[in-house]
Order: sequence, then structure tokens, then C-alpha cells
Amino acid sequence: MGEYTRTGDGVPNLFGLTQFDGKTQFFDGDTYALPQVAGWVIVCGFGVFFACIALILVWIDVKFAGHNYNSEQFNTAGRSVKAGLIGVDIVSHFTWASILLSCVTLTYLNGVSNSMWFANQGLNTFLFAMMSLELKHRAPKAHTFLEIIQCRWGTTGHLVFGFIAFMTNFIVTIMMVMGAVVITNVLTGVNSYALSILIPMGVVLYAVSGGLKATFTTSYIHTVIIFVVLCVFMFKTYCGSGELGSISKVHERLVLMGPYKPIPGNRAGSYLTAFSLQGFYSNINGIIIGLVQIFADQSYWQSAVAASPIHAVKGYVVGTYLYFAIVFSLPICMGLAAVAMDLPLSGSEASNGLVLPAVAITYFGQTGAVLVVIICFMAVTSSGAGEGLACTSLFTYDVYRRYIKPKASGKELLLVSRLGVVGWGLLASALCCMCTGAYISYNFMGDVLSVTAAGAVFPIFFSLLWNGCTCLGATIGTITGGCCGIIAWLVTAKKMYVAPTVLSLQNNEPMLAGCCISMFMGLIVCVILSKLFPAKEKFDWRLFDHDIHLADKGERLGITQEGIDSAAYIAKMRKYVWAATAVFFVTTQFVWPLLSLPAGAVWSLHYFTLWVVIAFFLLISATLIAIILPIWEARGILTVICKHMFTWTTPKEALKYDGTEYSHHPDLVDGGRLPNLDRKPSKPMSKPYVGGDDTAHGQAAVAQFKSDDLRQPKL
Repeated sequence: MGEYTRTGDGVPNLFGLTQFDGKTQFFDGDTYALPQVAGWVIVCGFGVFFACIALILVWIDVKFAGHNYNSEQFNTAGRSVKAGLIGVDIVSHFTWASILLSCVTLTYLNGVSNSMWFANQGLNTFLFAMMSLELKHRAPKAHTFLEIIQCRWGTTGHLVFGFIAFMTNFIVTIMMVMGAVVITNVLTGVNSYALSILIPMGVVLYAVSGGLKATFTTSYIHTVIIFVVLCVFMFKTYCGSGELGSISKVHERLVLMGPYKPIPGNRAGSYLTAFSLQGFYSNINGIIIGLVQIFADQSYWQSAVAASPIHAVKGYVVGTYLYFAIVFSLPICMGLAAVAMDLPLSGSEASNGLVLPAVAITYFGQTGAVLVVIICFMAVTSSGAGEGLACTSLFTYDVYRRYIKPKASGKELLLVSRLGVVGWGLLASALCCMCTGAYISYNFMGDVLSVTAAGAVFPIFFSLLWNGCTCLGATIGTITGGCCGIIAWLVTAKKMYVAPTVLSLQNNEPMLAGCCISMFMGLIVCVILSKLFPAKEKFDWRLFDHDIHLADKGERLGITQEGIDSAAYIAKMRKYVWAATAVFFVTTQFVWPLLSLPAGAVWSLHYFTLWVVIAFFLLISATLIAIILPIWEARGILTVICKHMFTWTTPKEALKYDGTEYSHHPDLVDGGRLPNLDRKPSKPMSKPYVGGDDTAHGQAAVAQFKSDDLRQPKL
């Protein structure tokens, strides 16, 4: 980002905002937009508030809904969360403080096209809708994706990908926390080291109290607050009073700014064009970065684990739409507003993501600063809780139960999970303090993660989709891809910018080289080694059902005999989800950008108006979905809770395990039981196992298998 950052030039403001005349930076290091006490109240007060909310939610769930809080409930939310809450949780995972700041900053630097490119990165969450269905289809008992890796590739694969998983978790945590630390420190003056400790520990308070389900519910509150604030910003820019307030005025000023402060790489230096080389580079980098953070980050798998099968798919689709609306509309209102008011932002201010608070303060003064601190804090606490529970799940199931105490009871695992959340908070605080002291940019940390771990994307993808992928191919491909990516990253930075410095390594071209080489070299090596040195027999998908165990006996899997969560329906839906993913990819990466090119180097007022209207529609509809859908889907359980609260009674029995939901086999489409799953298959079967050919269920399954709905996709 460094090379393309514009700096305040110390000349009079182009649009007559005399308070900015002669300034070379927006923020004065000696004064703050808010008193320090405001920062302390927000950071400490909100943490305690949401911890209390989590405790109350757990108490209500146990007292009036009859749920039993054990290790499965703590780490998987009972695998019964519906689409609306899953979608809200997904968008809370993806809209970190640094994401909100970066999407605005990149539009300020690269122009309006960046809102499109940033929104197109929603492809990553849509892609994971497909993976969530494959997870439910292949391994419905899984708690973490590392359990799948262990089952596929043994201890070697488990250790390699375990390192990638924990590295991803903590670097993502640092990125989330440091984004909020920078903003809160700049706006309130609260000590950065104190913030680095208090923000993670505030997350720990309610994550350890309520587990995954309480985190989902508090994520709902966080996301609703973020959407409401974004609506305020959007209407202020294009419909309010003040310096801007209309689409035509913003358009007029953006046209004037093109010749005055042109953007390198954009046609005619324009802010109003889809011909943006840097925007295109940012899109490719963003997609690869997003793939790394989704596939190698347990928090996204956690949401898929927590949902019932079809709601997992719907939830990721809803999450994609919500994310799309945020990162498309926020840059259009705040990123372009910074340009349209010619705000004097320095290079360091822009690179630290301070464009968003600068616009908010210009609009609303101290109130704007409060709004920015709140949405950034909301973003980091909701996504941070997911990261904390994800790390805890990895430690509980892939370290403690795998290597320390394989026969640990559910109660022991629950205790380990709670202690793990606390340990995550302490370690995250220490790492954030180290980064603060070393002045390491959170953006740079994300770049390191992306280049290093991109080689793992396709092997993780293959773990559920290609039974011919071997441990040798997956592990060597991951390591080789990461090493080659780092070399390409450093060499490109040296060739283009003289030396590979922290600043030059963050530019688009070195990142593009590093990410692409890492990911595709990992793919090539993985495929070649798997083909050259194949396993004696291909992996039997039944081993997922045999080798992965539930922690608490009787916990539900969410797989039913009939209906939309039945094995047959899941099998049928797979091909439609694959097709929808392909359509979404083509539409966002090719059709939409190509349709924007005929608008030319400088968009007309009518075309820009269309762009803004689309942003309004997306934001308003997404806000309504985020607020209404989770409540509507929960109306049944809310009715039960209200009934028991009114009579102040507890259900006589907790939700019972249904024996027909205990096991799911990828080739068994009628929901029948699998015989002899208490023993490991002696060898993978050359023909699909369908539950016994002498039974009516078995014959129906054979017939369904021959219809080709359940065959593994060919790669």
C-alpha cells in the first residue's frame, strides 16, 4: 500500500474547508478526538456488559429451554444453529476492525472500483458454503478440521496442518485486536499496551461464560450495531445536510479530484473508473488472503459444525450477502467522502486505516469518533470470541484428547475448553503487546500469514473432496508452496522496490507474486506427488464416521431420517451448491467487472447514481435480514422460553438425543443405521457400502447410489 499512499500537501483545501488549509495530516498527535475516559468506558464497560449478557443467555437456555451445557454444547452449540444466526456469525468473523478500516482506505487510494473488488471477495464465504455441506456429508461428527486431517493423513499431516491452524488463529487474532488498538489509541489516547491486554481479556469474559452459542447470540447484537452505524454513515454522505449530502455533489467533486490528485494505474488517474490496475491486484490478493483465512482458520469451520446441514449452507450464503453489503457500501460512502472533501491524510495515517475515523469526525465531531470506536470494538469482540473458541476447540480435541488424554470425559473436555479460552486470551494479549512494542503493522502480519500458509489451501480443500490425495502430497505441497511463496515475495520486492522492506513487501505486486506462487505451487506439488506415489488404496470415507468420536454420548448430529436435514436431501443438494458456487464465481469475477468497463474512464452521473443506489439497496436489505431473520427463525424456541418464563418452570426433560440421528454415512441416503461401525473397516471397499444388501433400506440405498447423486465429484 505504501507506494500509492497520497499525503497531505499543505496547500489550501480544494473545496473550501478552511480548517484543513495547510495541514499535512488529519490527526494531531498531541490532542485526541475523545477524552481518555471514553476509551476506558467503551473497552472495559462493553466487555463486562457482554459477559453478563452471555451468562444470562446460558442461564435462560438451561432454565427455560432445558438444554444441557456440556463440552459438545460449549464447542458446537449443539449443531442446531439456524441460517440467520450462522450468517450473522459469519459476517462477524469476516468484518474485523482491520477489514472495516482497510476497505475504506483502499477505496480512498484506488477509487470507486475497489468497492466492487473488495465485495467480490465474498466469493470466499460463498465457496465455504459448499465446503460446509461437504463437511456435513462426509464427517458430521467432526469438531475441527484437524480431526479430518488426522483421519486422512495421520500424525504427520496432523502436526503440519496443526502448526498452520494455530499460526493462522493467532495471526488473525493479532490483526483483529491491533486494528481496534490503533483506532482506540488514536481517538482516545488510551495506552496501546493496556488496550492490547484488555481487548482480548474482555472477549474471554463472555466466551468462557457462554461458549459457542452465547458467542453466536452476542455476535448478533454486535452485527446489528455495526449495520445501524453504517446506515447512519451512508445516509449522511448522500442524503444528509452538511458538506456533501447528495450524489451529484460527491460525483462532481470526484471528477475534479482526478486531475488534481490522480491515482497511479487508473485510467486518466480517475476515481470514477473500473479501469484500476491496483484495484485488480487488490482483488486477487484479497481472494487468496481470504481463502487462507477461511480454510486454515478453525473459526469458520466452527460455524459449519454448529449448524444443522442445510442451515450451514444457507447460513454461509446469508453471511456472504451481509458481508457483500458491508464492504461494498461502506467504502462508497466513507472512502469516496474522504476524497470528495480533500481530507489531509498523511501516508502513515492512511496505511494505519485512519480514513474512516477522519471522515466520521468531519461529519459528526466527537459523536463520529464514538461511533467508529464502537463499531471497531464490536467487530473485534465478536470475531475475537470466535477465534478464541476456535483455538480452544483445536487445543481440546486435537491436542488434549488426541495426545494427552484420548479417553477424556465430556466434563473434562468442558473444563479444558474453558481453561483454553483463558489461555488463548493471555497468549493473544502477550503477542499483541509484542507487536505494539516492535511497531509491527497488523497489515504486514496478515501478509506474512497469506504468503506462508497459502500452500495449504488446496490440500485442505482436498481433504474432503479427493480421496486420492496422499499425506506425502498434502504435507510436502503445503511446505513447498509456503517456501516458494516467500522467495517470490522477497525477490519481487527487491526487483521492483530496490529492497524488501516492510513497506515494499506490502505493495500489491510483491504480494501478488508471493500469494499466487505459494497457493498454486502447493496445488501442483500436492497433485503430482499424490499421482506419482499413490496410496495402496484410496481413502475410505467411512473412516470419518469410525475414527471421529463425539465427546458426550447422545449428542445430536443434526442428521435426520427425512426432510431437509436427511442424508438423501444433503446428497441431492450438493450438486446444486456446486453449481451455485460456479455461477457466483463467474458473475463476481468476470461478468460484473466486464459490465463496468464500458462506463469509461470517468463515470457519468447516471452511472455513478446507479452504483450508489445499488449500495443503498444492499445495505438496507442486509440490515433488515441481519435484524429480522435470526429472530424469525428462533421464534419456536423463543415461544417455549417465554412460556416457561411466564410460568417460571423448567422443562421436565432436556432435549433428548434421537437415536436415528447418531450416525451418518456418505453413501447411505435413506437415513438407516450402519451396522458394525464399532469396528474399523479392515480395508477400503472397492464398491460403495450401503448398509446391507438384504434389507429394504439397503436396496433403496443401492438404487439411489446408481442415480449418481452421491458419487464423489471428479477432480
